[in-house]
Amino acid sequence: MIIFSNAKTTTGLVRIENQDCFGMKLENDFFFVCDGMGGAVAGDFASKSTSDIVLSLYDKITKEDCVYVIGEKFSSYDENIIKPIVLIKIANKYLNNITKKYPKLVGMGTTFTGVWFDKKTDLVHIYNVGDSRVYRIRNGLIQQMTKDHSKVEELIDSCKMKREDIKKVEFQSMITRALGICPTVKVDYKSDIVKGGDVYVLCSDGLNEGITDTDINDIVNMYKADPIAISNKLILAANNAGGRDNTTVISVCVQDDAVAKENNSSLSVFVQKEVIIVEAENKEASSKIDSIISKFKGIFSVPIPKLEVKKNIVGNPFFIAIVLVFLFICGFFIYTKNDNIEQKSITDLTGNISGIKLDIRTLPQHKIDEIRSTEGKVAKMQILQDCLTNFEQTLVPISNVIVSLSLKDKNKFMGISGYKPLEIKLPKGTYLMTLSYPNYKILNSKFELVDTLDVSLESAQNLYSLFVIMVSEKIFDNV
Repeated sequence: MIIFSNAKTTTGLVRIENQDCFGMKLENDFFFVCDGMGGAVAGDFASKSTSDIVLSLYDKITKEDCVYVIGEKFSSYDENIIKPIVLIKIANKYLNNITKKYPKLVGMGTTFTGVWFDKKTDLVHIYNVGDSRVYRIRNGLIQQMTKDHSKVEELIDSCKMKREDIKKVEFQSMITRALGICPTVKVDYKSDIVKGGDVYVLCSDGLNEGITDTDINDIVNMYKADPIAISNKLILAANNAGGRDNTTVISVCVQDDAVAKENNSSLSVFVQKEVIIVEAENKEASSKIDSIISKFKGIFSVPIPKLEVKKNIVGNPFFIAIVLVFLFICGFFIYTKNDNIEQKSITDLTGNISGIKLDIRTLPQHKIDEIRSTEGKVAKMQILQDCLTNFEQTLVPISNVIVSLSLKDKNKFMGISGYKPLEIKLPKGTYLMTLSYPNYKILNSKFELVDTLDVSLESAQNLYSLFVIMVSEKIFDNV
């Protein structure tokens, strides 16, 4: 087995930062992709931290460490097979520990999908958490080698949704498993026989949500002997499709090694074609991972995001008390010197903020289907009104909405919504907010479809919650 590889990542055309990360241990034929989530700072931190931990500890942890974490039942496995599983679990626990120390990072996480090519046995070992993917293209045909850990896949497995309906739902990116969210994590593992001419593509969901599997297959088959061209063309295709998300691609092309194949011809190897789910750790195993993190804490060093550190310092009650005392003394001194000086308000002294927590929601799929199947506009309107009356319980979050706020025709903010409210902090004022999502509009209080809303920001102790409802123009036309 001879391996040629290339990796490429892009921010895309909409996002302002790249939360994807990839890693390669070329001497070990080990490759992986991480897709961070949970806000601009936290998503980037989660994926980069995971990459740094995995690469830093890959040559450091031993088989004894691995068995120590995942149990004696894996003691018969080759060290290189179980090592990535343990590294994933270490990274997960490290990230989760960080969120306990820095509460503002709670909710951050990252996917992980990786492969290790064993040249001795001509096997590829595949590891997955989340919805980043591994594809194999063989003899002109593409096959997804990993299974997405997502809400959509759960609904398909339970026969509550058909695969062809995926593009119609609003929670395509809602994943059910990720590193960093919980103290423990389940890891999918399987293996497969590698053949000469195979091409493996590892990618974040920016690729497969931008272009179809058929498109990926066509591009790979056009450039199948050139991993650099494959990576470049796949990234270009994703950006040409709109580039709504970060996209990362690792392309691995495999060629036969005649000498190695002859030497390996007598080997009898076991292929783990069915996925093994390495279960979440119990308290004892979790404690063991903490001991390994402590043992190797000097090996890797991932800096905490500066913005988060600053927030934690400013939010410290002792620090606030010192600042307030200092401001009081300064204010009293100035007041006694000049009775005509303008007095600061308590809002100025305490540093209150202005902004919103933007919660964008839409109708769930079953309500859309109910409206479509209901006869009469009055009945349709009643269903819509019932949804809006109990919108917090009935409506579902909508992600990937392009959000922009402008003041006096100057853009002051641009971002992308997620499944958690989007925090926007701006100076006081009345802003024009524009929300952009294909074929969807804002439903205002007059039951009109509009593209923009006026949003007034005032200083307060906390960001105030703003709920905005978006509906499909086609659905609304029928109402």
